[in-house]
Amino acid sequence: MKFEDLIAKLKDELQKPLPGMKGQIKMAPKPVNNTRFNFDHLNDVKLGGVLILLYPKNGNVYLPLTERNKYPGVHSGQISLPGGKMERHDADLIDTAIRETTEEIGVPAEAMHVIGNLSELYIQASNFKVLPTVGYVSHKPEFVNNEREVASLLEVKLDDLLNPEIQFSKQMKVRSDLELYIPYFDVQDQMVWGATAMILSEFITVLNRIN
Repeated sequence: MKFEDLIAKLKDELQKPLPGMKGQIKMAPKPVNNTRFNFDHLNDVKLGGVLILLYPKNGNVYLPLTERNKYPGVHSGQISLPGGKMERHDADLIDTAIRETTEEIGVPAEAMHVIGNLSELYIQASNFKVLPTVGYVSHKPEFVNNEREVASLLEVKLDDLLNPEIQFSKQMKVRSDLELYIPYFDVQDQMVWGATAMILSEFITVLNRIN
């Protein structure tokens, strides 16, 4: 499918009812924390936005993932979508996702086009409610990593992400007192799990509806 055709079909599909929990839960750590899906009653939740940014490269469709730098925090060193915390001057969480993508990997805001959103997701470990945005750029960006935030950038082929053979699971100690059964994507020998995997899982569910 041509890049332009994929974008047009995906834009239409994102206007329809989203898979939501049914798409996200496939890659949720087990036992499942249902607070991830029932968070309307929560107070003092921080808001964040992340971006699935599609772009053409060598006749294929790609999206970027970032390896976070090491820092004293629960998501240190993890693979994630570009994005972050909402700031006061952001108009909304879509604006947050675009701003953070520019700050983290250098894609100009004016080059990015938004085509829709996925379902919100609550991340208990950091008390964030995250809205994923889906967008695209017409040409492969010249990525410039923010060295303070990004250790490395992964250019992920969409076809690879759609391949079920990169999905695995394992037992993992996420805290000194907590061990979970973790589904994950093996992307370029990197483990993509947690909220990022759950967001990508819903995205894959949407893509499979148009293929």
